[in-house]
Amino acid sequence: ITMTGWLSFFAFLLHALCTPEDEGIGPHFSCALRNESNPFGHVFGKVPYELWLSVIPGILIGSLVGPAVNAAVGPRNIMIVFVIFLLFDAGYNIYNLSDNGYFAELLGLAESKI
Repeated sequence: ITMTGWLSFFAFLLHALCTPEDEGIGPHFSCALRNESNPFGHVFGKVPYELWLSVIPGILIGSLVGPAVNAAVGPRNIMIVFVIFLLFDAGYNIYNLSDNGYFAELLGLAESKI
């Protein structure tokens, strides 16, 4: 977990410091290799600061309340709720993919539109 945090922080710094000039705020350093497809050496994909800043209060409240909830409910029950949530989310995503015709196209069962 610690290694993932450090690597995520490094990726965040690359995206925060090395964005192209037309993608918003930042010092716009040249951090990537320069080649024909990336002549200025920028890292593409700016950091969504608005979204990032909007989740900070939830992270703070969750880190303050989380240990009390864990002690009250128990780690096994929290794991059960988490597994139920994951199963629901997986079912929801599979339903949406099948409803959009993704699986039929993937398996070659979709009608061709020639």
